[in-house]
Amino acid sequence: MLKNTSLKEFGYNFLGPLLTAYMNEVHKKIMSLSSVKVFHLAREGHVLKQAFEIGNSSNVDAEYLSVSRTFLFRIMADIEAAWPYSVKHNYKGSLASFFHARFAFSYDEIALILPQDMHDEVISLPDDYPRICDILKQQKPLINELVQPIRDIYLKYLDSVGFTDPAVTPLVTDVGYSGTIQKLLCLLLSRDVHGIYMIATKAGEHPIANSTANIDYVFKSDVKMGGGYTMLDRSMFLEALLTAPNGQFVDILQDANTQEFHFCYGKRTHTQECFVDLNTLHQGALDCVQNAVENNFSYTPSEVESIFESYVTKRNLLPRATWPLFVLDDAISGEGNLNPLDFFGL
Repeated sequence: MLKNTSLKEFGYNFLGPLLTAYMNEVHKKIMSLSSVKVFHLAREGHVLKQAFEIGNSSNVDAEYLSVSRTFLFRIMADIEAAWPYSVKHNYKGSLASFFHARFAFSYDEIALILPQDMHDEVISLPDDYPRICDILKQQKPLINELVQPIRDIYLKYLDSVGFTDPAVTPLVTDVGYSGTIQKLLCLLLSRDVHGIYMIATKAGEHPIANSTANIDYVFKSDVKMGGGYTMLDRSMFLEALLTAPNGQFVDILQDANTQEFHFCYGKRTHTQECFVDLNTLHQGALDCVQNAVENNFSYTPSEVESIFESYVTKRNLLPRATWPLFVLDDAISGEGNLNPLDFFGL
């Protein structure tokens, strides 16, 4: 009982103001768009959708969208315009591990893409970006055979949830930061996509081939990791807590008889294994959002920033019951699981 009380109170005091302020601005943004449909991006979208619905007085359509950078990297691995997004991000390790972590290719698929004597070749990105692009270019026909069937199923899924509807303006929500998923969806579908994030590295209109990614923000823009803005520099704390019961979305299947979609996920961290605790924390945060809506109040960005900085710089403010929940999967960078408490020496 004491544990649950501690988790719920922490959720109310730490995540609650942040979700309240963020969703207040999301609802304002919706008013400026026509025929909007909101898509809450996985895995953060699990909580964001619940917070959104609390204040959804206009009954705007909203969906939890099964998506991940890794999955989009994979189904677009044969599209050269996607490589700057999928390949340039930092990574150090073997070639085989890179193709598995970054694109979620199975080791059987990697054996087809890479000769055996290249599997253990060590690469360092972004320095070896041209090297990876050469491999992808040489193996493009084979990679197309591997990813096209999955891409076709995913396009059907996007169509089923209304993301491709020309009469709809898709608006995505997420923590941030550079809008990679949003930009890849623009590229994949050749359509404009709007996004509103907690933090954006660069807001505004971003041309993506023949479409545009319109990026907006709530707390801060034009900031970079390590630049001194605590909510971005220590965003691992948010990513660890704003997650779903499942691991990272890595594949999609479709039943040939029922046409139902089935989603496949990557490894589960301790947080997913003990999701009942995180769910209790989330409920506390959602109670804060509910109270704000019922009593017509919100929090300013500066208030949220102050609250966030207080908690993520002082371990004694983080209840012991929350400590095991601060873990996140960073396989995309070759780092495995990360613990922000250890990472920042708290």
